[in-house]
Amino acid sequence: MRTHTLIFSLLLVLASAICVLTPTRAWAIGQDVCNETSYIIYLATGLPQDNGVRTEGWVRLRPGQCRIVLPAPFSKAPYYAYGYSSNVHAGGRQQWGGQTALCVDETGNFSLDGKSDCAALGLQTRHFNTIDVNPPDGGRTILAEPSAFGARAELAGIQRLLNDNGYAMRTVDGYNGRRTRSAIRKFLNAHKITPKPDNAGLIDALEVAARGALKTTGLRVCNNTPLPVWTAYGRRKGREWESRGWWKIAPRACTTLLSGLVKDKSFYLYAGLEGPKGEQVLVRAKDKFCISYVLFAITGRDKCAQRGYNKGTFALYKNESGKGMTLTLTPKDFGKADIVSRLRR
Repeated sequence: MRTHTLIFSLLLVLASAICVLTPTRAWAIGQDVCNETSYIIYLATGLPQDNGVRTEGWVRLRPGQCRIVLPAPFSKAPYYAYGYSSNVHAGGRQQWGGQTALCVDETGNFSLDGKSDCAALGLQTRHFNTIDVNPPDGGRTILAEPSAFGARAELAGIQRLLNDNGYAMRTVDGYNGRRTRSAIRKFLNAHKITPKPDNAGLIDALEVAARGALKTTGLRVCNNTPLPVWTAYGRRKGREWESRGWWKIAPRACTTLLSGLVKDKSFYLYAGLEGPKGEQVLVRAKDKFCISYVLFAITGRDKCAQRGYNKGTFALYKNESGKGMTLTLTPKDFGKADIVSRLRR
C-alpha cells in the first residue's frame, strides 16, 4: 500500500485551516474522498479529456462521510478536486483548492467539458488542487483540519452546526459531552423533530434550519444592479479593526459575507460597481480601511501603505436587529440612477 501525506493551506476567505490529503492504494472502484472536517463540504472534480479537463459537481459530504467521487480506472493524467464549506457555517466560506483554474457553476449541479472562458459563459473560476488517484485503481483522499478529528468528525460537525443555529458550544471537539447532548435536545424540541434521527439525519436537519435563518442573521449583500459588484467588509473585532474581501456579486444575485448570528452594532461595507469606465464606489462611503487587490484579511486600519496595503472607502451600516442584516444595493447607491438607460444605448 502506498501512502503519502500532503499539507495544503485552505484558500479561506474568512478563516485558516489545513487540509491533509492521504492517498492510499486500497480501493479498486474509484477515488474515495473522506470528510474528516467539522464542515459540510461541497466538492467538484476535474478529470482529463482530449479537449482539456471536464469539471463536475457538486458532491455533498457531511462531516465524517466518505464517498466515491470518481470511478476507476484512472490514467496517469492529472485529476483535480475543489471544495467549499456550506454557506450556513459561521465565519464565512472556506475553500479547499490549489493552483489550477477551472470553471464551475455554483448555481447548481453541472458537467462542463473543457471550458476556459468561465466569465463569458456566466460561470465561476475556481482553483482546483491535484489529487493522487493511484492509477489505475484509485485510492482515498482525506480532508482534515488541524484538530485531526478523525472518527470524531461527525460529532464535531454536529457541534459546529449547533453553533450555526445559535446553540452556543464552548468548543468544537467531537466529544459527546453534557452541553452537546443538551443542545441537541433543545434543537429537536424547538423544531418538533421526532423520533430522534441518526447523526446523518441530524446534520441534514441542522443545515436546513441554519439555512432558513440566513435571511435574518449574518451579513448578506444583494446586488440589484445590472453590473457586477465587488464587496468587502470592515468591522470592530475585539480590540482591533479588521477588513476582509473580496466577494464578487453577479447582477441580481446575493452573497453572504458573514453567516450565523452576528451581534456587531454596525458594519462597514466596501462595494465597487464594475462598469465599462472603471469602478464606482458607494456614494455614502466615507470611512477608510486597508484593502488589497487580492483576497485579504487585514487586522488594523492604520498605516496601510507602510504595511503594503491600499486604502478603500467603506460605508457605515447599523445592525439594528443585533442578529445580522441584508443590504440591497441599487444603481442609486453608486450615484448612477440612469445606469440602465445608458447601458442600453
